[in-house]
Parts: sequence; C-alpha cells; structure tokens
Amino acid sequence: MKKKLIRITAGLILSVALILPSCEGLENCGFCELVTNNDGEISTGPPIFFCGENLTDKQSSSPVTIGNVTTYWDCD
Repeated sequence: MKKKLIRITAGLILSVALILPSCEGLENCGFCELVTNNDGEISTGPPIFFCGENLTDKQSSSPVTIGNVTTYWDCD
C-alpha cells in the first residue's frame, strides 16, 4: 500500500512538473481573439491562449487589410 501511494504521488509531481513549465511559469500569458471587420460587420474567433513570444507577436502585430476586410489580434 505504501509503495502504491509513493508511485501515485511521484506521478502527480511529475505531471505537474511537465505541465507548469510549458508556459514559462504562467508569467507572460494571455488570451487573444482574431477579429475580422468586413465593412463594419465585426466578427471574432474563439479566445486562444498564448504565452511568451507567441503572445508578444500577437500583441505587436499590425492589422492586415485586404480589400474591405481587416483582420487583427485583440489580446487581453
């Protein structure tokens, strides 16, 4: 019984250790939505979670306009 408890505890610790570093300690993370403006008709995509450089890239990206359609990232 004791060995089983130790294995479960070790498995949980390993799982947490693998999950947390994936977002740099969750320091620089946030949600962004892709916004599309088509002649005043605005639609948004679902919020997507980004961290680190990916979030910075979305926050600093410029709107793109093709014809009457403009798309840009809106990040929290």
